[in-house]
Amino acid sequence: MKLTKLLIPVGLLTISLLTFPASAHTVLVSADPAANATVDALPSTISLTFEEELVSIGNSNSISAIDESGVELTSGKPEVSGAILSIKLASSEVIGLIKVNYRAVAADGHVITGDYQFTISPKIVAATDQNTPTLFEQTAESENKISIYLILSATLVVGGGLVLFFIWKRQQK
Repeated sequence: MKLTKLLIPVGLLTISLLTFPASAHTVLVSADPAANATVDALPSTISLTFEEELVSIGNSNSISAIDESGVELTSGKPEVSGAILSIKLASSEVIGLIKVNYRAVAADGHVITGDYQFTISPKIVAATDQNTPTLFEQTAESENKISIYLILSATLVVGGGLVLFFIWKRQQK
């Protein structure tokens, strides 16, 4: 009988953990200018759209745009509006390959970092004739290895186990 009383809470705890929402982190959905695109002039802003909303805590979000000679092209601080991170670019007559590095913080606290590139060419070449050298590899990685959902799940399991242990000890008296 005591075993049955113990199995019911353990079963309920197990079922509740199995239905716990999956931990999915936001990703970059689109960029303007797009990755590996060729544009005829430097745009006035760079906008990055993510799958989930972002938060702005101090200087937690950043975008930098660097030309082939290493000159930073951004002007001012990045702005967050929902799931969009954007920054203004200083006006420049620069041409060539531009590398964009970004760091964004999602609403769940997950940090997303990555980079991509685009090319500025005064004359846009047809896609079949385009031979843009790839100086930078597009990457997207995560700085956070443990999500908040994993921490909450572990807390629930340990807390539930302690509650069951104390109930079991109390019933043995």
